[in-house]
Amino acid sequence: MRRKRGMATLVAIILLVVTPTAISLLWYWLTGNPLIRPLGITQEKIQAYEGGGKALEIIAVVEWDQARAGTLSQDELGTVLSQAFRSKGLKVRLMYRPSDTGIRVTYKVGPSVIGPFSQGRAAEGVGAAVDAYRMLARSPPNG
Repeated sequence: MRRKRGMATLVAIILLVVTPTAISLLWYWLTGNPLIRPLGITQEKIQAYEGGGKALEIIAVVEWDQARAGTLSQDELGTVLSQAFRSKGLKVRLMYRPSDTGIRVTYKVGPSVIGPFSQGRAAEGVGAAVDAYRMLARSPPNG
């Protein structure tokens, strides 16, 4: 008898823990609203659901000249840029393009283009890109 009561208690606890998540998942499945989905909210999903189109992001376009890179590798430059934005609480997407005119970095944030900056001055554009991102992220959507 005692074992049955213990098993019933265990089943009741499991149901109490699982039921809210199951209900949220069912509601998400029925409505398609990503705000309801448990542990699945992302900025991209919210904007897609609300009709905002492509999510706002910072893109660093690196024009890479291997002949002028010296001992610096693409991975090292990418790590430095990523850490600079991470220290500001943001992520950056890196895109590399071949170049024969040196290493330059251009930051794109929505419609804003910041730069190009030479390799040695690339950090100067980080603050401007972060400011542009925060300004655009606070702007109400058009329409």
